[in-house]
Amino acid sequence: MNLAPVCDVPLSESDYIYERSFGLDARTSSDCVCLVVGEMKSAGIGCALKHFPGYGGSADTHKGLAYDRRSYSDFEASDFLPFEAGVAAGADAVLVSHNIVECMDAQLPASLSPEVHRILRDELGFEGVAISDDMFMDAIRQFTGGENAAVQAFLAGNDLICCGDFEQSAAAIEAAVKDGTIAEARLDASVLRVLAWKARLGLDISAK
Repeated sequence: MNLAPVCDVPLSESDYIYERSFGLDARTSSDCVCLVVGEMKSAGIGCALKHFPGYGGSADTHKGLAYDRRSYSDFEASDFLPFEAGVAAGADAVLVSHNIVECMDAQLPASLSPEVHRILRDELGFEGVAISDDMFMDAIRQFTGGENAAVQAFLAGNDLICCGDFEQSAAAIEAAVKDGTIAEARLDASVLRVLAWKARLGLDISAK
């Protein structure tokens, strides 16, 4: 499994994400994403489109909070296109950024926003595995004051929580299931998405 391809469409060559992107043109990026997803799938490699809903000209969330004040129509006309192409090509997963995209949710980073995940599911028609960006990046640590955000990220709609402290996050989610904060049905839905992905990759999904 590879956390790629990068689907972001920067606004200029000076933007943080530019060096990691396919370029400034959304339609060319869409063609590249479609090709990469197809090649990865034919090679038996799981892929993850990132960083939904699109970085644009946002700052580096490894280093702090990033705000995106563009209109929703800007995303529809540009940023969503490579993700839509990747979904149509059969991408297994989508990784969600920590950018605060004000036209979608002005209060929460995308990774913690139920509304951003609703858009991914309902507007883009994605049915695969949603993955959070790393919960230990500075954007999230600043936003939460250093508190572990794994439960909030899961409740927002992520199926997998990417983080540098697996044990702490796993324990927090387990405790949230036990105390009823996370419904078992919600957990089961994520587990089934992950198992279905593993099965498509030919991995063993039998109980150990």
